[in-house]
Amino acid sequence: MNVVETTAPVSIDNLKKYFTDKTTFFVINYKDSTLKGSKLLTYISNLDIPCDISFKDCSNEECFDMIKDYLNTSMIVNVPSLENAVIAILHQAKGLMPIIDKEFIEQNREILNKWISKLESLTLYNMHIIKDDAFKQFVDSFPVDDTKEMNGVNFISLLKHKNLYSFFQNTNQNSLKFYSHYFNEYVFKGKNLFSYWANENNPLFLLTYGIAEGLFKENEYVEMKNKTIQEFKDVSPVQ
Repeated sequence: MNVVETTAPVSIDNLKKYFTDKTTFFVINYKDSTLKGSKLLTYISNLDIPCDISFKDCSNEECFDMIKDYLNTSMIVNVPSLENAVIAILHQAKGLMPIIDKEFIEQNREILNKWISKLESLTLYNMHIIKDDAFKQFVDSFPVDDTKEMNGVNFISLLKHKNLYSFFQNTNQNSLKFYSHYFNEYVFKGKNLFSYWANENNPLFLLTYGIAEGLFKENEYVEMKNKTIQEFKDVSPVQ
């Protein structure tokens, strides 16, 4: 991998490095960048280059302001530092680990609850993609939420991280919703939710794949799902 340290906007000379070498990965120095917050997220989304953001020498306020913008943006981005920070914050907001910054969580409780609801409801989506009448009947028993709001869309960007899945401990089944727009439509940069859900780090999807391939029966699903999530209990949400 060819790592290029840069600021945003990225210079033409640095961009040329990516177009001539696709192994190029950009690390954006947030402190010295002209673009900040939501403008930087929009820039990264539109440019669509592999990158991360370094918050070296940034104040806590600068970091939390950026995380807030990330939580609320409707632009899909892939920024590992922000993804891992939000995974940790979601664990804290759900009571799965000690709260480091209570004020930030309380100030952003509304958007965090939306992330939690969408992520927890993916356990319904996981059953929805299994073509089985018993699962369909179970999924259909939950309320439908047809919202098309895209703020907080980067819940899909967390799904590739193994350290996310301990989040699914203590999921409140009574609060689950069937998010019809997210679950059925191609609304994620022309992709559907399955494109993000089906990955090798997702133990819940792997259980679903096992059912589809006949590796085990439907009535074993819930027991195996609970066991799998329990195994993630001791996994740190921060890598």
